[in-house]
Amino acid sequence: MGLFELFVSYGILGLFLTGLISSIIPIPTEPVVFTLLDIGKKPEIILITLVIGSILGAFLGYLVGIYGLRKIVRFHSMQKERQVQLHFRKYGTLYLLVSPWIPLVGDLAPMIAGRENYDLKKFLIVISAAKTIKSIGIVYLSIKAIEWWTVFVK
Repeated sequence: MGLFELFVSYGILGLFLTGLISSIIPIPTEPVVFTLLDIGKKPEIILITLVIGSILGAFLGYLVGIYGLRKIVRFHSMQKERQVQLHFRKYGTLYLLVSPWIPLVGDLAPMIAGRENYDLKKFLIVISAAKTIKSIGIVYLSIKAIEWWTVFVK
């Protein structure tokens, strides 16, 4: 049994775990969403589950950035660290908004936000909006793909 089949076999709980994990480790949620929609799960439940799992996963990434990444990633100079902090403070909101759409690198955005002490309240607002928009897009496009597929298969 493959990884996505395992997540699908757990249904909505599997989708929640996929959303949670995919915000930390780069694994796609799309195959699980598509399959659950295809077998008849309600789009509203899928959307809510995916949004909650993704936001909680991003928050865990933020915590990893605060508590774990500081120990792993150290700057050799205070000047370089200060430059990175200023850059993230200037462009961090934009980066967090688009990060869910950037494969691989986008999953690091919450960790970087935590590493750079990005304001937690602002982080939660921005990442919630970003993850919600992406989740709506995934569910909508999956529904359209299933509709398109059934037209050509019948």
